[in-house]
Amino acid sequence: MPHERSPVTLLHEASCPVAVSFHGEIDASWAAEAQHSLVAALVHHRPDPIVIDLRAATRLDPRVVGAILATIDAADDLDVPVRVLLGAADPTGGLLAATV
Repeated sequence: MPHERSPVTLLHEASCPVAVSFHGEIDASWAAEAQHSLVAALVHHRPDPIVIDLRAATRLDPRVVGAILATIDAADDLDVPVRVLLGAADPTGGLLAATV
């Protein structure tokens, strides 16, 4: 069985903020991986700023949106800056527009 490439990517380089990027459709089968990447960005790379890049996402399962919102809330509690990047087509239906 071929390995399916993840639509969720956690990137961290010393000179850049931590970035969690979402690509394409992130359905329920990817929700746990999305949550894991978001938690890893917050826990393992704190106090670095976090960028949640949704520009290439076309659809997000509600659990993924919930994980993003929970990450933003936890980051706020820990004084970790979070920036959400949205493309022309907002896959959250406007739920995250206030965080941009």
